[in-house]
Amino acid sequence: MVAGAFYPADRRVLSEKIDDYLRLAARDGSNPPEPVFGLIAPHAGYDYSGKVAAKAYNAVRNRPYRTVVLLGPTHYLPFEGAAIYPSGTWETPLGRVNIDEAAARAVMRACPWARYVPAAFEREHSLEVQVPFLQKTLDHFRIIPLIMGSMTEGMYSSLTEALLGLVRSEGGRLLIVASSDMSHFHPYEDASRMDRATLRLIEAGDVLGLGRNIERGSSELCGAQAVMALMMVAERLNATPMLRGYENSGDVTADRSRVVGYGAVAFVLPLESSLTAQERKTLLLIARRALEASAAGRALPVMHPESKRLQEKRAVFVTLRKGETLRGCVGCIKPVLSLAGAVSEMAVSAGSRDPRFPPVSAQQVKDIKIEISVLTPLKTVRGVREIQVGKHGLFVARGASQGLLLPQVATEYGWDREELLRQTCAKAGLPPTAWKEKGTEIYSFSAEVFSE
Repeated sequence: MVAGAFYPADRRVLSEKIDDYLRLAARDGSNPPEPVFGLIAPHAGYDYSGKVAAKAYNAVRNRPYRTVVLLGPTHYLPFEGAAIYPSGTWETPLGRVNIDEAAARAVMRACPWARYVPAAFEREHSLEVQVPFLQKTLDHFRIIPLIMGSMTEGMYSSLTEALLGLVRSEGGRLLIVASSDMSHFHPYEDASRMDRATLRLIEAGDVLGLGRNIERGSSELCGAQAVMALMMVAERLNATPMLRGYENSGDVTADRSRVVGYGAVAFVLPLESSLTAQERKTLLLIARRALEASAAGRALPVMHPESKRLQEKRAVFVTLRKGETLRGCVGCIKPVLSLAGAVSEMAVSAGSRDPRFPPVSAQQVKDIKIEISVLTPLKTVRGVREIQVGKHGLFVARGASQGLLLPQVATEYGWDREELLRQTCAKAGLPPTAWKEKGTEIYSFSAEVFSE
């Protein structure tokens, strides 16, 4: 319906345009670790928001989703509840996509206020513009289109339960896309400040705070209902929101007088299960061989583990101990290497590049015990009460000063929450009370820790 207006109507031109956007997105940074279950993506014309949308969709590229729930706002027809497209197909210049009719019926049973309203789909673009991106990044998927009007608390509750049921029954094969642009028609700097504050609330998972800000006008999302519904599901699943990108129309047109904001966010589920015993054993073997080779001045061995989980990009730390004494600890806080590759690199760095210790010699390697910590994505701490000692590690940043302490450190030293904050600030080279000061950023994470 909106081909030729919001995106190219020519199949080849459309395909090449999305490919270009995805190539740019792939160069900008690594993807979050699996599994991603939700996205926030903009829905303006591709010339304005296509680059940001690609940063969302690059996070799910080539992953095995079977059903995609599309949530978006109504721009033209006011109504209460949601309009669902329950059967048939949708078509774009890239081909047809089937409706997941069984899943749509399940949503309608759980949410009787979700009904087929043909007029709601006649001019609406908020969902349709997501489909070509899906067609270029996924294979063999079906969709459930839901256009959302005004929502009551009870409606949010029943929709959350319905979507939770789909996520759990599909076992990682269901993706929820919340279609939303951000602030509308403010000067560039005002829009940027407003949108960054909104994104911080989304990253913190603060649904109530976001709702309050939208009510008083300090946050703007034209797809607010879709975003809040996705956040409610994420909260129940203990998922981590990860910002993928932000721009506004002023970055595209250079007209900064009245701009529209666009954000991309991926929601990452916690791993359904720990690494298997064999996967842990493999990682420890990789670390051991890398440390031995490095200490002996040999080339690092090349290992190609079969486990797909070990091929995922993850943040990881490797800790070396001689007896009970620390002998080295180095890691990466961003998932830029495969888990296997990161363990190898960090084992070498812990043994030879930790400035606190001399390099581990070939003769000393046999006395070294290796510990590996596989980190979850960093999550912004909005209130220190969120921090759970023993479960959470902390990363503190202020300007160029940064410091990190793993979850097990507080347990080893018997610290409480405040002491953990103080010690992390000290690790960053900051005053111990810097965590209380404006401008200090605090992030938490958890870790799967295992050793030889």
